[in-house]
Amino acid sequence: MRTRFFGALAIAAIVSSVGILGNEQATRGGVASAGQDAEPTRTCDMVYNFPEFHKCAVENMGSFEPPRNADGKPDLNGIWRPTRIAQDIEEIVPGQYGNFPHMHTLIVDPPNGKFPYNEWAMKERFNNEKVFLSPTAVCLPVAQPRWSYSPVSVTGHRIMQQEDLIVFSMERLHTYRMIHMDDRPLLPEDIHLWQGDSRGHWDGNTLVIKTTNLNDLMWMDHIGTFLSPDVTTEERITFVDENTLHYEQTITDPNVFTQPVTISVPFLRSVTDNPVDLMDLEDTSVENCEEELIHMMNVGQVPFPGYEGIAPK
Repeated sequence: MRTRFFGALAIAAIVSSVGILGNEQATRGGVASAGQDAEPTRTCDMVYNFPEFHKCAVENMGSFEPPRNADGKPDLNGIWRPTRIAQDIEEIVPGQYGNFPHMHTLIVDPPNGKFPYNEWAMKERFNNEKVFLSPTAVCLPVAQPRWSYSPVSVTGHRIMQQEDLIVFSMERLHTYRMIHMDDRPLLPEDIHLWQGDSRGHWDGNTLVIKTTNLNDLMWMDHIGTFLSPDVTTEERITFVDENTLHYEQTITDPNVFTQPVTISVPFLRSVTDNPVDLMDLEDTSVENCEEELIHMMNVGQVPFPGYEGIAPK
């Protein structure tokens, strides 16, 4: 196994999360965030208590008849807002990371809400945070394992669905994923990508996506939670009600974790009268990335191994 692991808490990475943090605070209790209409009634309204939402969704998703496409499959088309930030997807207590308020863990298995690290991997994760820059803080892609909870720019995640292909996109960093629904050959095992090789199928009303061929250049958060190139994931996306999707992802990486890890998060349909929020906008980068990178390198942080070429000249 390669030993290329990276990551550190980066100021620019925290700043990039402020937008979704603001939405989380603003939409609690049914108060709409900027550009949003009042929050619709939901079958499971505890959308920021992720373990409790997961339990409620699993109990209730089978009772909702989803909208359907012409092929009879559930219609996932639209823009969906994520509900979490990527600073640290375990529980965040007030004061742990500056001004961030309390946030529930995204991890629903193990039940304690913690990553089940191997002993050596826990040490590596702490070293990452101390030494290296978070990949997304230096404008590298949002990889597949953290796609579901990464902050976006203006719009949310767009799902574009066809019978044989489903595309997920977000405005930030030109991030997109292609989910092939046919039986085309898998990629060779020695090819590793930020988004991996994703193949989907329907299990009743649930979209199931299995992803292989991921690289080990990603972090699952901004504090160094890394994965090995042998990681595989399985995602399950199901309607809970008209405006809410239940998203579940199981991450299996025996090199790093002692057991598979399952996260769960709701996606909220974008309900707005502002037509701009429903448009495909120009793909964006992270503003002032080079200036932030220079600052962070001047205070002793460095790009992780393999990306020395991004350092400013």
